[in-house]
Amino acid sequence: MKRLSLALCGLLSLLPAAARKPAACFGLPCAVERGKYVVTVGTAAGPRRFVFDTGASRTCISERLRRELDLPAAGQVSAGDFEGHRTTIPCVRIPRLALGEASHTDVVAVVLPDSSYLFRCLGFDGVVGSDLLRRWAVRISAADSTIVLSDDVRSLGVADRRRSVRLDRASTVPVLPVSVCDGGRKLKFFVKFDTGSPGFVDCRYDRCLDLIGRGILRDVRHTVGHSGNLGWTNRSVVREAVRGVIPSLELGGVRIEGVPLEVTHGAGSKLGCGLLRYGDVVVDYPGRRLWLLPRGETSAVPAAPLRNVTVALDGGRLVVGQVWDESLAGTVAPGDRIVRLGSIDVERVDPCAVVRGEIRGDRPEMTVERSDGERVTILVKNL
Repeated sequence: MKRLSLALCGLLSLLPAAARKPAACFGLPCAVERGKYVVTVGTAAGPRRFVFDTGASRTCISERLRRELDLPAAGQVSAGDFEGHRTTIPCVRIPRLALGEASHTDVVAVVLPDSSYLFRCLGFDGVVGSDLLRRWAVRISAADSTIVLSDDVRSLGVADRRRSVRLDRASTVPVLPVSVCDGGRKLKFFVKFDTGSPGFVDCRYDRCLDLIGRGILRDVRHTVGHSGNLGWTNRSVVREAVRGVIPSLELGGVRIEGVPLEVTHGAGSKLGCGLLRYGDVVVDYPGRRLWLLPRGETSAVPAAPLRNVTVALDGGRLVVGQVWDESLAGTVAPGDRIVRLGSIDVERVDPCAVVRGEIRGDRPEMTVERSDGERVTILVKNL
């Protein structure tokens, strides 16, 4: 009897291991296009190109794709864009979407207009939001052309929770605390990890003022101009723009030096794809944790190229966006219409091709028509 009891105990001790199903883990091929991670999503109309956007709470599709899928409206929602503009848009129910090996049914998605910059200029068909990721742990790397999804975060090479940062449970997207400092001056605030944003830190305007007021932000530069962060509403107003450098940023025990910052007038601050230049990111949606896994010894962030003038879209026209070169003050101003890039007449080209960087002009010059009707030509740097 004693031997039988020991045998039974041994069998029972093996049951949990035998009953534990293997982790579902698969790679999702991706490409980086104009600062955005792009994946292929299976739809009833065939495969389509979607932006992989951890900062979007809901999946979105274009009007064009909605027509192809022949989906009726299923209500309306209020949605905002990057710069905080809000409007009411329709939503639909998609019977099935395939994200790699994961199949999602009855997906509630919002429908954005085909005229949106995301679709009109960048040619995408939709946005993968965090609603399709909430049951997965996700590993994203700038050094690989594959995003890995797993239902067990341990299979993604992380296990020590002490090296992670806890996500805000009140948000459906990855919102987490970061600490920034310069010597003894410190500030802690919350940011959203947003792969839909190409920068490193996009700081909310009032938070940026806090950093400046506390003497933390270095190399501060101010100008006035179009935000340059054209959201799906295609609205870009002229406001104050600020750039600077955060001396030190700490994320889950990892310290990064010399972090570039730009200001946004949206509802929150963001950590964008620039973070992936430093290391891989693992987001455990079910466990509400995020890991930053540095790839090398250096903690410095590569400096972005300096630009003296930026280009913006305003009412479908190419205009001067922001003027960062003080010597151009009084020569050109935000909103001045761009007439030529080098010798290229921009009226004869698709403005989206300029925004995409496909047309840069045959020489580093820009001719603009000022508000007084006078035309001037200026040299441009890293347009």
